[in-house]
Amino acid sequence: MTMRILAVSGSIRAGSFNTALAHATAALAPADTTVEVVDLIRELPHYDPDLDVEPLPAAAEDLRRRFAAADGIVLFAPEYNFGLPGGFKNLIDWASRPYGKHCLVGKPVSVVGSSPSSGGAAQSVSYLRTVLPLLGAELVGDEVTIGKVNTLLDPETGAPSAELAAQMAAMIGLLASTAAAKTELA
Repeated sequence: MTMRILAVSGSIRAGSFNTALAHATAALAPADTTVEVVDLIRELPHYDPDLDVEPLPAAAEDLRRRFAAADGIVLFAPEYNFGLPGGFKNLIDWASRPYGKHCLVGKPVSVVGSSPSSGGAAQSVSYLRTVLPLLGAELVGDEVTIGKVNTLLDPETGAPSAELAAQMAAMIGLLASTAAAKTELA
């Protein structure tokens, strides 16, 4: 059975290191795994319970549908001013409704933070690793923070260094195997 992993970058910037890393990671997935890199942030309206009614805004409906259909999710987190970018937080807000019955409950999720700074988006990763289990997601793997990511991705091709490729291959392999185990138990 092929595992479907959704990769979401928390950055919408053209030339984003997190988006480049998401694409590089997709190419490193095990043979029985497909990784779809998606931009789900750009079109989402600000979360507002008054909008969270049928019919949902199209971007919110698309987000929830894609998250629900995925066997696992990997979130690539940038860090702005020592925190999660607002658009990425908004995505989590839309995904986590209705409370207790949403598309993150029981979902295997890995979190990767990367930044040109030496901190590797540690504050964003810490936030996500704290809040996701509270929302019912199943965290997979250890904390992954990649500092100075701009020196680890080829500026022309986006290809990761050998060490970074090994780290991302291990992360996506563990997420895929965890998702497969959950699927077999269901």
